[in-house]
Amino acid sequence: MTRLIERWFPCKEVSENSRSGWGSGNAERELFTWFASRPLAQAKAAVICSLLPWPKEPSEQERIQDMVRRAMKCYDANHYEIIAEIKKHYPDGGTLLDSFSGRAMIPLEATRLGVKTWGIDYSPVATLAGTLLADYPMRDWSQEEPLPFDGYSSGSIDQLASSRLLYDVEYILNMIGNRYEVEMDPFYPKVNGKRPWGYLWAITLPCVNCGNRFPLTSNLSLRPPKRTTNPNKKDDPGQSYYIKKDEPSGDFRAIVHEGPPRFDPTLAKKPKTKGRVAICLFCNHVHDHKVHTRLMGDGQAEDVLLVVADICGKFGKLYREPVQREKQVIQSVAHALKAEKPFSPGLPAVPDEKAFGSTGPRDYVRYGYHSYGDFSNSRQILGLVKIARIVNELGEELLAANISPSYVAALSGYAGSVFIRMMRRTTRGAKLQVISQKGSDIFATGPPVPFGYDYFEAGCGQGPGTWNSVARSTIKVLRKQLNRVSGTPAHIQQGTAIALPFLDDSLDAVVTDPPYDAMVEYSDASDIFYVWLKRALVVSHPDFGITSNSMGLQDKTDEAVVKMTWKRSGDHRTPEHYYKNVVMSLTEISRVLKPDGVVTIMFGHDDPDAWKRFLTALDDAGLVLTGSWPARTEKGSQLNKTNIETTLTLACRPSDHTRPVGYMMKVDSQVRQAILERIPLWQRAGLVLQDQRMASYGPAMEVVGRYSEIRDKAGRLVSLTDILAKARRYVEEAAEVKIGEYSIGEFDMRTQFGLFWVHLYGRSIVPGAEVRWLRLGWDLTDDSTAGLLIKDKRGLRLIYAEEAKVKPEPESTIIDIAFAIAATGKSITDVANILSMTERIEDDYLWETMSYLVKQVSEQDSDGDVWTWVVRNRNIITGISQDIQEDILHKQKITEDAGIQQGML
Repeated sequence: MTRLIERWFPCKEVSENSRSGWGSGNAERELFTWFASRPLAQAKAAVICSLLPWPKEPSEQERIQDMVRRAMKCYDANHYEIIAEIKKHYPDGGTLLDSFSGRAMIPLEATRLGVKTWGIDYSPVATLAGTLLADYPMRDWSQEEPLPFDGYSSGSIDQLASSRLLYDVEYILNMIGNRYEVEMDPFYPKVNGKRPWGYLWAITLPCVNCGNRFPLTSNLSLRPPKRTTNPNKKDDPGQSYYIKKDEPSGDFRAIVHEGPPRFDPTLAKKPKTKGRVAICLFCNHVHDHKVHTRLMGDGQAEDVLLVVADICGKFGKLYREPVQREKQVIQSVAHALKAEKPFSPGLPAVPDEKAFGSTGPRDYVRYGYHSYGDFSNSRQILGLVKIARIVNELGEELLAANISPSYVAALSGYAGSVFIRMMRRTTRGAKLQVISQKGSDIFATGPPVPFGYDYFEAGCGQGPGTWNSVARSTIKVLRKQLNRVSGTPAHIQQGTAIALPFLDDSLDAVVTDPPYDAMVEYSDASDIFYVWLKRALVVSHPDFGITSNSMGLQDKTDEAVVKMTWKRSGDHRTPEHYYKNVVMSLTEISRVLKPDGVVTIMFGHDDPDAWKRFLTALDDAGLVLTGSWPARTEKGSQLNKTNIETTLTLACRPSDHTRPVGYMMKVDSQVRQAILERIPLWQRAGLVLQDQRMASYGPAMEVVGRYSEIRDKAGRLVSLTDILAKARRYVEEAAEVKIGEYSIGEFDMRTQFGLFWVHLYGRSIVPGAEVRWLRLGWDLTDDSTAGLLIKDKRGLRLIYAEEAKVKPEPESTIIDIAFAIAATGKSITDVANILSMTERIEDDYLWETMSYLVKQVSEQDSDGDVWTWVVRNRNIITGISQDIQEDILHKQKITEDAGIQQGML
């Protein structure tokens, strides 16, 4: 049975709904922190199209497509028609697996459609996230006993049957917030009868020159100024602070004032230095990045409270200096922490699990963080311990009152979700966001980076980042989930994709979103959650903390990712490890799939090596592509310097073992034809040229899948990378980029590359992997494009004329001559000399190139300004060039005539 996904996919609707609105999945992401998730629109479309068959009759094809498009208009649009259609083809109920389920966005949409669904993830943290989203909200909890707490009165339980979970979760979260505030009251004192919202801290280090401790501050702004158009109100001047030193004592304190900062911070960027330098407040000694990092690593850092933030009706937030009592209570925190008892044998109150390694390029120990208990200051740690204790003790109270273990697990799980979302703003990596007036999220740009020198601590009352604030947003998201149509609870479980707990030939479809190579280090990034959750969930989730990892962290033995630092760290998660695990997981998928089943995989990356590994793994696992559909589902994330916007939804089936050998001449033609047929679809889906280039991998691999292997005319095996590069090139050719009246293909190869670069990117900085793809597509080496691009710390960009090193000659390429002209500036004589020297006076290709470059980089660009001036003065310049040329020819003739006369003598 051919599935819909193999012939059609609502690319346009998925793209339109993935970036915002119902299909983005933003609301679902707010329920639990995880580091990757499918947009809901893509998940929903993939599930429907993977299950429904492709009709033979054209009229039926149109009906099915229309039905799916209508289902993509909102959360549960056309819901019952879709369910009826699925039931028509699966009378006993369809079955679907996501073997890399993460937070379970795919299982969530499958289970709402009445499909028996399983989600498996290697991480216990991700498994908990998936359970809270795709399992617990679908269950009927109406028969549970009333909660055993004073004041728990909600009328008849029968009347609450439809919202029992929501009511009880809200009650439990409020109870935890109240208990937490009572527990932490001695450590967050009220001032003038009000609880502060938050506190600005800084790390202090001893100066290597004068020995005084000084704070490392990076931003002295506190609240931005605001102008008002209301004549009855005054403008808000904003607030800032500076550090006032006391030379004799070596002490210092923060002075809060209105208006913008009056002085520079002590952390500053110095030209031609790596990282920021730290400038001593007392003697102005400059500590370079290596020095202050070494001091941190040696344990020389201490925390100091600088500024307090109050909730203020007039300005929202009002900043002030801390009063004496607020400073004094800090001293009592260490004693309170020592008094905290272990959560269980071998599980101390403060996490002592070693934070070896890194998440990203920076090692934890390099900054003095040896365990996960070091990531926050002592008061933050005490607060986290208290919350974990409260959640754990609530689990004990609920079980003692005969509440079912599964319901206790659900209520405690939602408390755990609030706990870790609050934790995102509870490390030294959380900054004060001056514009939005809240603490930053340490995971805003990917894996955790708790390396801040000045940081913001949320209090225990009201305000962004506090328990109460996060709990309210959790309730809001849960209410939204419960207000949707219900479904059968998904079976979410921890496990490994390389050993699936299913019989052979047992599932109708597998729809999954595997890890994208080295893009996200899931277990490493979520270990900070794991060490705290296993303390909070000792009673309610007794299996959660069981691990084979010797450091008490999540197991990583079979995690299918590439560790970014594998080369220097010796980590086992190498590209080869990733490849092996992907092959084994895809092989397992093939095993459990029914003979007529389909595998749908979502994948996106900008690195040619990552694509090569993944697509080669597909082939080695015995799977071939039978359909590929691009959609703009990402927001150009910069995770680990990877920037993708388009992902492919790939339909696959087990390969035919009788496939013939393919020869490149024929395969090349088939790839070109397949891509040309798809381009109109991509254009209707709103994909720009860059996205179409990535989308070309799909039809190329569909063609490749027809053959057991592909060889060139000499009988040599053809590299998959070469085929994918050609696929991208065919998209570029089909784009018919015009340089004035000329097709880009009429120019020399180096100029084609340069012009296509500015067509795609202009002056933008582009990741190195993308440049490799572009060179591959044009069959160019690094040397072929040397001098056109220049390295930036974030990638590569087009050179400026002043950076060009190629001297213009008659043999020079057009693009090099254009930059040589821009380098001369607005000098008619100098430009005329170059045109004359290179014999390009009336070369329309050169003039059209300069005109095109102006359009792509703008007239305001320094080179664009010169090219604009040159093009506007073409007649004058060419006239002088011709004069120069005639003068040269005249001098040559005089010289030749003199030589002839000399010979006659």
